[in-house]
Amino acid sequence: MPKPPQRLAASEQYALELFQETVGRKGTAATIADADKDITFKKNNVFIDVGELSLLGRRSLNVMDFLASGAPPEVTDFDCDLALFRFLLNYDSRNYKHMREALRETQKSTVLVEVEHASARSGSELKDFVSISLVNMVAVAGGRVFFQFHPAIRRLQKDQRGYTFLSLRTTSAFSSQYAHALYERLRSVAFKGSPTEWLTVDEARRWAGASGDKYADEFKAFKRRVLEIAKTQINELSDLRVEYETRSSPGSKKVTHIRFAFREQEGKGMQSFHESEARKELYNTLRGEFGLGTRDIEEIARRPQDFTQDRIEAAIAFVRHRIKKGGKKVHAPGKLLLKALEEGWTIPTAELEDARPALATDAARAAGAANAVAASAPAEPDAATAALQREYEEGGKRGFQAFLELDSAAQASLLASFARTAPFRVLQVQLKRAKGPVTEGELRSTDRLRFAFGQHVLAAQKKVARSGRTDSKPQARLFDR
Repeated sequence: MPKPPQRLAASEQYALELFQETVGRKGTAATIADADKDITFKKNNVFIDVGELSLLGRRSLNVMDFLASGAPPEVTDFDCDLALFRFLLNYDSRNYKHMREALRETQKSTVLVEVEHASARSGSELKDFVSISLVNMVAVAGGRVFFQFHPAIRRLQKDQRGYTFLSLRTTSAFSSQYAHALYERLRSVAFKGSPTEWLTVDEARRWAGASGDKYADEFKAFKRRVLEIAKTQINELSDLRVEYETRSSPGSKKVTHIRFAFREQEGKGMQSFHESEARKELYNTLRGEFGLGTRDIEEIARRPQDFTQDRIEAAIAFVRHRIKKGGKKVHAPGKLLLKALEEGWTIPTAELEDARPALATDAARAAGAANAVAASAPAEPDAATAALQREYEEGGKRGFQAFLELDSAAQASLLASFARTAPFRVLQVQLKRAKGPVTEGELRSTDRLRFAFGQHVLAAQKKVARSGRTDSKPQARLFDR
């Protein structure tokens, strides 16, 4: 079995924390579709066209790409807890045979690179080529998924030229492989603008991943069973609104060409801003006070790892402070906000004392975030992960403190229920912890375990609050299943 990297990459750390929070809130059957935050990653456009691959196979490749995205290019071997992998895959079925087939299928997808000989005649079929499997090795053993990439694939994954930002939650929401394939293709050419160039029907079939489907040979069947289904799902589930038009050959009704028109819409990424009161306020501030358009807000929503709520609010505080301070007039607050957000600008510490009174009523939380982020220097590359980690740890501390205030029966119940959770099983493997009951002493001495347990307690308290129980000691049944 390949040796896994010793340190969690930032991408996997973010995914693990999102997994723990979602499972704690929704239960062990939760998937990324239940998460209240998104996960985005860069996908090299070379990997967009993967041929006739099943829906679960396509999702699997995206999850592997994401998990590898935070590691250095020389790292080729990866592993992931099976529960976390299934969470990212949006796969809640117990049909492991289907999942195994999909993972094996990823090994059949290849990247083909052809090079013509300089001395070859025009039109000659004599070409050098290399065909590389997208996934070298894949295995499931001991409750973990192992996979390995060829070094050339890793170099392409880390190549900064020609990539597309994709949402893991959006792409995993499609139930049609054609919608998945067409959405990724349209996203990869979105920078060229809409509509697309005219495509032959065969090219359109390839864009939708339907080249090998015999029933799609006839255009009417292709339209009914591929195009219409893909269009409906993309329009309902994604941040693109898609239509298409056809063109026939002169003097004939036979359709020969298709082109797609698309525009941005308030898809899943935008809707994440409306999932809580805090997000609603933030959305209204970005839209109303700073005049950001749909495209700008959608871009912020698609990159939650980079643009955490703390970072956004710190940027808002920075711009408000600059406007209030006077000096050079701020003519375009929205543009300044986007620049501050991208660069990680915050209020300099020397000005914080003067800034706090002015921000006390409408941006107290943003000022706090500004204190947490270092002065006015640009944010470090992992600032988003660090902010998320702080939020996670603070919640864990609050939960553990609440646990200490409970009676012994309630504490025993919480310790027992925590040991049955997927987050605990993940940590048990990562910490190489021997099997056995969780103790208070162990929680005090192991930060990661204590923070995860604290999150478990907070989730249990929220569950009780939602249930509206009125018994005198509801904490004794915090995690009844």
